[in-house]
Amino acid sequence: MKHYFLFFLLMCISKIGYSQNKSLNSFRDYLVLACNFDNYKAQLETNSKSESLYLSIVNQLKKQNAYDTIDLKKMSLIAQQASAQKSQLGLAMAYYILGREYTIDQDDSLSYSYLTKAEKIFTASNDTTGIIHCSKLLRAHTRRADQNLPKFYFDRVVTLGQQSKYPIDNYMYYLLIMACDPYLKPQPTETEIEQALSKTMKIIDKYPHFEYIRANVYKNIQEGYRKKKNHKKVLEYAIKVMTETTKKKDFMDYQYLGNAYLSIKKYDMAIAALEEAAKRIKVERPKSVIRLKNIYIFLKKAYYEAGNLKASIQIDEKYDSLVYVISTNDRSVALFHLREKYSFADKEAELKRLTLEKEIADSQKRLLFGSFIMTLILVGIILFFSIRLRKTNIKLLHLQQARDKFYTIIAHDLRLPMKSLNDMGILLKYLIKEGKVEELDRVIKQIEKMRYQSNLLLNNLFEWGKSDYFVNESVTRPVVFEALISLQTIYNYYFPFAESKGVSLELSLPSSLPLLADQKGFEIAISNLLDNALKHTPPGGKILIKAYKSDHKFHYYSIIISDTGDGINPTQLSYLQQVFLWKTKPEVGIQGLGLGTILICNFARKNNINIHIMSEIGVGTSFKLVWKA
Repeated sequence: MKHYFLFFLLMCISKIGYSQNKSLNSFRDYLVLACNFDNYKAQLETNSKSESLYLSIVNQLKKQNAYDTIDLKKMSLIAQQASAQKSQLGLAMAYYILGREYTIDQDDSLSYSYLTKAEKIFTASNDTTGIIHCSKLLRAHTRRADQNLPKFYFDRVVTLGQQSKYPIDNYMYYLLIMACDPYLKPQPTETEIEQALSKTMKIIDKYPHFEYIRANVYKNIQEGYRKKKNHKKVLEYAIKVMTETTKKKDFMDYQYLGNAYLSIKKYDMAIAALEEAAKRIKVERPKSVIRLKNIYIFLKKAYYEAGNLKASIQIDEKYDSLVYVISTNDRSVALFHLREKYSFADKEAELKRLTLEKEIADSQKRLLFGSFIMTLILVGIILFFSIRLRKTNIKLLHLQQARDKFYTIIAHDLRLPMKSLNDMGILLKYLIKEGKVEELDRVIKQIEKMRYQSNLLLNNLFEWGKSDYFVNESVTRPVVFEALISLQTIYNYYFPFAESKGVSLELSLPSSLPLLADQKGFEIAISNLLDNALKHTPPGGKILIKAYKSDHKFHYYSIIISDTGDGINPTQLSYLQQVFLWKTKPEVGIQGLGLGTILICNFARKNNINIHIMSEIGVGTSFKLVWKA
């Protein structure tokens, strides 16, 4: 009977032993199971409280490794459950997950608190993987607490990462090399960065359950190449995060991508990526105001560099709205770090107090000198802005004068067609009443011509408003288009006007005439040149539009618009030649310059097109546009 009782007791103990999961003895075990969560979940007997705890922790770690948001309330309950079951490893894992989550949200106080608790438990059990993971995150939270602590945690990661027999620990050391950590002396070369990457890729290939670290590898190597100023490599790995990893894409991925495009001056793509990052962070991490602020910094710069000043100002206003919230949080975090500094080094409290008193005494000595320096700086700033204000006032006066001239030209150009329309109205009424069809047809053609000239004037005004006469950059972007199509269209439009005036209008085009430029600006420039030629060519005269490609060693395309009109007087011709050589800025009203001529000059300057002008009184005028093939 005794033997049966002992046998029954042994079976019960064995069943209890096997019902508890013996494999979860370290941080590494949780990482492995998080990568195989579905299989692990199916094998567990979830009736056990301990197994239910393990299942919950593994599930939360899996979500975190997949860059999903963690339910903080649920995670806090898991920590309480681990504490009630006296599971030190479970409690450490819960603290680590909470600390890591608050790190992503940049809540320094809570993150630091949870990570230090987790790190103490991992240290007590000599869990190297847990120690390394906590130490790497703690570095970021101790910079303001004590300048020696970041170096302490760095040395810890390096020592354990190099000596450990576990690949996941070695990987954490390789990350420091790939990111060109500032504490590494000397700094890694690009060859050493690639070697560290190769070793990490071998770990992933050998242990497929570590596939989740690939995205983190690509992010860290971006930091390394950014410090090396190898921006092409930064973009390469930012794109790899988006295309070659299995992780869920989040705001940080788009932020990294946007910064990479910004570094190589692809501003439109940078704006698209950073806008997506700002959009996603508000959904994924609504409390991460500091990270949102950082996104706004780069987004503001991207809009500014792209020439969209309005959008840049709007982003700057959003950025300013976050400053007060962040500064308030920073004060509370600073107090927290000061408290943690002394709790972390409890045995050296008295020594640190004496050191602090000495620092205060030294600070008082430096305060007077600092005040003097600040006074000099303030005086310098005031002088600097005074000079800038004076220069700005001069520029403003110049712009006001240009505006007044501009208004004068508009009034002059609009007065003639308006007066003519009034006269034509009276004349039309008379011709209709008298039934004079031929004269009526001629008047209608004149009205059509005035309509086109008024339309050209309005187009000139519109292009003037978009031009860079008052600002540094134009919002238009050049495209490659077939210029001969535009020339043919303009020719067809002007031909009836030339015919009605008795002027011969001829067109000679090659088989192809590609041009990289603003197409709308090109058509307006050609229309203005042709309008001027038609205006100054008497009946019986001739206007020629000719385009061709040179046969010289350095190929280029040319467009010539020549007329047999009145010609340009030498003084005005000399001024125009200086304008088209870009030696003189064109001014409205100077030497008879109108909006059309200024728009022609602006178009040529923006699109790298040379314009040559030749003219002789009584013989005619020729404009030649030249660009490289």
